[in-house]
Amino acid sequence: MKIIWTLTLLMIPGVLSSISVTGYSGGGVIISCSYDRKHTENAKYFCRGKWSACKDQIRTSTKEKWVDGGNVSLYDDTGAAFFNVSIRDLSEQDSDMYYCGTDINAKFDPHTEVNLNVLTADCCEKSISLSAAAGGSVNISCKYPQSHSADVKFVCRRSGSDLCAEETSVEESRRWSAEGQIQLYDDREQQLLTGTISHVTQQHSAEYWCGVQSDQGHKSFITRVLINITGESPLITSASPVTGSSLIIIVSALLLMIITVILLVIMILWRRRVNFSSNTSHTIPANNDAVSLYNCVYEEIDGDGREDNHRRLPTNPSDSANTVYATPV
Repeated sequence: MKIIWTLTLLMIPGVLSSISVTGYSGGGVIISCSYDRKHTENAKYFCRGKWSACKDQIRTSTKEKWVDGGNVSLYDDTGAAFFNVSIRDLSEQDSDMYYCGTDINAKFDPHTEVNLNVLTADCCEKSISLSAAAGGSVNISCKYPQSHSADVKFVCRRSGSDLCAEETSVEESRRWSAEGQIQLYDDREQQLLTGTISHVTQQHSAEYWCGVQSDQGHKSFITRVLINITGESPLITSASPVTGSSLIIIVSALLLMIITVILLVIMILWRRRVNFSSNTSHTIPANNDAVSLYNCVYEEIDGDGREDNHRRLPTNPSDSANTVYATPV
């Protein structure tokens, strides 16, 4: 019967497809709606109620950016030719018929029928709060309905209107996810999704969501997780590769400073030694020849046989014509 109804819808002008999405009270959903690439520049909208009297929940011509319209937001990805609609703070009263549409010509707009069914999940908590000291770890634990055991599980970090700005997912049972800041483990027998964030910092303080993803790519957000990180990250921890790099940088800087000081001391000592040697080599030696003139004494005997003592006064040795003699009285 469902196949016949789907084929009937596709025969109606403008109807692209019909999809069913399950949401949970207190949570949210992200619905993906595709469109023809030739309509990338047209406005997109999401409305509620029968097609003949569908009331806009949001309508926008903005591309590649989340546009907020209360608890409903829309993101038009022109590169992939689809737009996402996010609905937050769901309640059972939100269960209804909706349409994703491309604004072309009123009733002939291409559109996708969305059957949204909002349930209350008795198995699961709507919101949990966790706290940890900076540098430590945070352990997340979320239950999910058994009907989603085979679905992909994820943990998303919210950023403004985007419920899933950063996502880590796990596709297999009882196997840790290989990538992502959050390590995830899905125990499908227990319907329990667990996650671990190691070496947390203040930047990990945020709102996260545990959820499931259907085969059609629609996401259902079940449990909100509020994480609060207290204190500041330690400067040095052996477990953190970032801190280890900082330690290497600090030690290298200290060694460079010590080597620089040693080189400066060596240069100063070397310059003092060179200056001392230079001053010593410029000392003027005594003139031994000049000094010997002061000690030059000789005797002469005159014609009377008397000794005539003469003492030559010191003069310039090269000037013999100017020699002066002194005769004692």
